[in-house]
Amino acid sequence: MAAPITFTLDLEDHRPHPAVEARYPTVTREILAALDERAITGTFFVVGEIAAAEPDLVRDIAAAGHELALHGWRHVVLTEQTPDELAGDLRRGKDLLEDLGQREVVGFRAPTFSLVATTVWATEVLVEAGFRYSSSVLPGPSPLYGFPGAPHDPFVWPSGLAELPVPTAGAGRVQLPYLGGTYLRILPERLIAAVHQRGDRTLPWTYVHPYDVDTAEPYWVVPDAGWMSPALWVGRRGLLAKLDRLGASRGGFGPPLRDRLDLAAAGGTFTPPAAGAPILQTTAAEAP
Repeated sequence: MAAPITFTLDLEDHRPHPAVEARYPTVTREILAALDERAITGTFFVVGEIAAAEPDLVRDIAAAGHELALHGWRHVVLTEQTPDELAGDLRRGKDLLEDLGQREVVGFRAPTFSLVATTVWATEVLVEAGFRYSSSVLPGPSPLYGFPGAPHDPFVWPSGLAELPVPTAGAGRVQLPYLGGTYLRILPERLIAAVHQRGDRTLPWTYVHPYDVDTAEPYWVVPDAGWMSPALWVGRRGLLAKLDRLGASRGGFGPPLRDRLDLAAAGGTFTPPAAGAPILQTTAAEAP
């Protein structure tokens, strides 16, 4: 049977400027209520600044049984940070989330999936900061941040950090992260279901943001999206129902990511290549 889906959410701010009232606190609580109705527990990757601004919201997430994980102190991509800056942000964010949730925080997701060939150094920094896994690699070409050649299934970095890559589907240079964000909202449900039924990914997980289900948010031009900004509003109304049907096709939703790290150990170790060198992956059976 195909592997169950884990629900994950990236809790970050989404508004044109600070003078506009933040909508994510209310929408996130609506999502929490919807998950509770469905008896789903997942992983919430929280930006540190959000946790500092809305500590009661983060406490509510933890009290509902969801895993708290870090999405950076600020929503800044790894390519714009130094190892020392990242180390400081990780300590600050981990300490705050652990204080609010009263449970160890072991997971990290890089903003915009910016763990790429040039930022693999971050895996060492994460281990030193006490993290056990990352969910930060998009294993294919991307107009933003992608890592062509990285494994599609969970694996372990040489640092010992587990990696749970973004589920993608496609062929060659066309790899779509079909279970998250704009792709999940826009792609035809029949296509997504067909990919699911193939069952060729050991750890499928969704990634959504509060705005993905916020049908009342007024339209504005998102700088990172530019002329594609209208796509960020398409499909919001039907997203939760789509998730219901996708979960049903897999026999329900799986547990939080922290409870699925055995899949990374089974996948073996991935050693990123030096420039021009072949990619090396050692299976668990071959590992020393």
